[in-house]
Amino acid sequence: MPPFLNAPWIQYGALGLAFVLTLSFIRAFFTLLNQRHKILEDLLTHHQERERAFTQQFLACVDRNSAALEKVEQNLIRIQIQLAHTPPSAPETYLLEYPE
Repeated sequence: MPPFLNAPWIQYGALGLAFVLTLSFIRAFFTLLNQRHKILEDLLTHHQERERAFTQQFLACVDRNSAALEKVEQNLIRIQIQLAHTPPSAPETYLLEYPE
């Protein structure tokens, strides 16, 4: 009687099992690769959304600061005009000069 492992049906069965296992590992590998790719895309999308929100907040802050600086500049010009109209002999007259 030939040994049990030398039987052709056992060898073909083992070869089939090895083939099925190899296909399963290849499928699992590509599934993990696809999941990794999706996670990286989600991370990039999240990063871009946060960057866009930060940029919008930064631009809003710059706009607010620009508006505040314009108000300050207008008030300084108004003060300068008022001082120019007051006579220099008035006791409460101050001369303000600022570089332009």
